[in-house]
Amino acid sequence: MMLSCHIGTISILTDKEYIDVNISTSQTGNLLSERYYATDGKVLLYDLRSLLEQTMRQNGFSLLHVWFEVYVDILDDHSEDYDRAGFKVIYCDRDIDIYDFEPLLKSHFLTAAASRRVAPESFVFLPFFAYSNEAVNYEVYCDFLSGGIPGHCYFKGPYQQSTASSDGVWTHTIFCSEIQRQAEDMVGAEIELTAFTVRVGDRAASFFIDKSLSGTRAFYFRNCFNVPDNLFVPAVSTAKTKVDRSLAVLGTVSQFYDATCEQTYEVQSAGLTADECSLAEQMFCSDDVRTPYESAPDDGDFDALRPVLITDSTSEIADDPEKPCQVKFTWRYAENRINLQNPKSSGVFTDDYDFVFA
Repeated sequence: MMLSCHIGTISILTDKEYIDVNISTSQTGNLLSERYYATDGKVLLYDLRSLLEQTMRQNGFSLLHVWFEVYVDILDDHSEDYDRAGFKVIYCDRDIDIYDFEPLLKSHFLTAAASRRVAPESFVFLPFFAYSNEAVNYEVYCDFLSGGIPGHCYFKGPYQQSTASSDGVWTHTIFCSEIQRQAEDMVGAEIELTAFTVRVGDRAASFFIDKSLSGTRAFYFRNCFNVPDNLFVPAVSTAKTKVDRSLAVLGTVSQFYDATCEQTYEVQSAGLTADECSLAEQMFCSDDVRTPYESAPDDGDFDALRPVLITDSTSEIADDPEKPCQVKFTWRYAENRINLQNPKSSGVFTDDYDFVFA
């Protein structure tokens, strides 16, 4: 098994003038069938990594079982001129100089951030690679305030006594509201959740509740391992609407035609942590970025989220402690129609006063 970033040039030794090569996967079938002529008794296959990564991105795979078949003229597995080999590859579109990565998979989630800020009413995806027969249940360690007094509690999540039937990627969806509810059941009183840590085996990830993020838009994307990840950006957003249309004049009458409208959102972040900046960079490079629908803000199914496009981005990451790291980007909905927010009741007698006119 290997990471896709570690796939190099494949060398096939042969005493034949040419060989037929067939590359296939257990999930998608044939990827490549071609005849290659040998030079100095060998055939070199270049840039197989790009072929496999493109296939995995298009199909949403993070793990792929690849098979090589080499033969001459006729695909006959009983022939002496036939050979077959295979390996498993884990998607990774970043350059990692750690070749003994199995300890890394056993001790880390498939994300670049060991800690991050999240909104009080939000959810996060926690993907990880589990080996066959490995326990996949998770544990939660909570920090909270109860009556202004700090407290701690611990409980186990679902999937108790569950193990992975084979090597593969698991993703736990963690809801902050559910974490708070279970903590309140243990404490027996209302609490204010301030932070929690999720553990799966030796893997751990911490989340800090930032009330200033309440009501801000969260972004979910496929990260460098092609698994769901998320980013909450403390930022100021500016919506810009652009209208393009042509003008036709006939005598004394004018008329618009071919009118198109486009709406984009410019986001300027506040200071970010190094982990959050790493997530932002991966989001800018991702082919699949999404955000929750306003009518279903707690839908924890990645495929059910609303697709968006990052059209422009700037990342400024410095090691100067006096200069906070920031990102700036522009995004739009993948749907070309301009978005109309769902109408809500005014709540003038119940809502807290907000100096921002809405």
